[in-house]
Amino acid sequence: MDCIRTQATISALHDSEQVTDESAGAARVHCDECEQCRAFESDLQVLQSLPLPMAPPELAGRVMVAVAALAAERAEEHKAVLADERSTETGEPELSARFAWFTGRPRWGAYGALATAVAAVALVAVFIWRAPAPQTGDIRETVTTATAPDLALSGEAPAQTAPAAPAPTPAPARAPDYLVYRNRVYVLGSLLADSTVATPSIGTVTTAFNRAGAPAQVSAYRSPLTDGSIVVPGPDSTRLYEPVVRKFMGVTYQLVAGNAVERFGVWPELPARFQAPALPDGSPTFVAAGGDALAVMTYTARGVPQSQGFAIAPGTPGTDPAASNPNWTWWEPMQMP
Repeated sequence: MDCIRTQATISALHDSEQVTDESAGAARVHCDECEQCRAFESDLQVLQSLPLPMAPPELAGRVMVAVAALAAERAEEHKAVLADERSTETGEPELSARFAWFTGRPRWGAYGALATAVAAVALVAVFIWRAPAPQTGDIRETVTTATAPDLALSGEAPAQTAPAAPAPTPAPARAPDYLVYRNRVYVLGSLLADSTVATPSIGTVTTAFNRAGAPAQVSAYRSPLTDGSIVVPGPDSTRLYEPVVRKFMGVTYQLVAGNAVERFGVWPELPARFQAPALPDGSPTFVAAGGDALAVMTYTARGVPQSQGFAIAPGTPGTDPAASNPNWTWWEPMQMP
């Protein structure tokens, strides 16, 4: 087997294509004798280990804005075509106009706009959801945010102004009513009529609730629910506190507090082992590593596998579990209390 066929066979094997045992064996024998083909195979292995390129976080919004503008333009064109056909048709004009969309020219423009939207969403999903986390070994990575180019999907100006991106959620004056049990953060879920619905005590939490007095140790109980919540007798009634969690790769991660959250209104901060990033991209402490189930960017720490914990930057949307927290936050796999 010559070098060209050998390298084609090796490439097919790396792409998981069908290769006969005879061709694969011949390629291996050739590689044992050919330094150039061995180098080719080594280069393929290096390329295969590299992370896939990741789309900028704002790309999804920009694509959907452009698609919305294109859809509005196509809708106006379809209305004009239908009006023109309706005026020229004879006999039962209402019936022919009603079915013109299914049988005439307008449907192809609508199908094109729909196909564009589906392709755009699929492209964004592939890059954002399937991009693997980068390795955090000895390779230093620098993440820069590039300005996405204008998406000119039509040679004409849009018929309508594209919808503006939603304004960021303003930070509240205080944090939610958080409690911390074994460094894990919980938030008030509901009030209970009787604390006897809880199972036996699992320890204590230190909190002043919303009172001005000094924090005190309060008994905590395992919730009868299976969602990891806890039950704490409050100053007014017994309270159910739910874990503050998010999903990543099908696993539930809970917010971890590195500071003492002993009073309502205090924001959780990073664990003390992590230095607060100096730049918005997380450097020099963290490296961007792909979106979670809410498409919020996660950040890895050097020497910590992403499966064991990751960081979230401040300023997340209002639907995010860490919404409006002015600090970087740290999340680790959830543990049942």
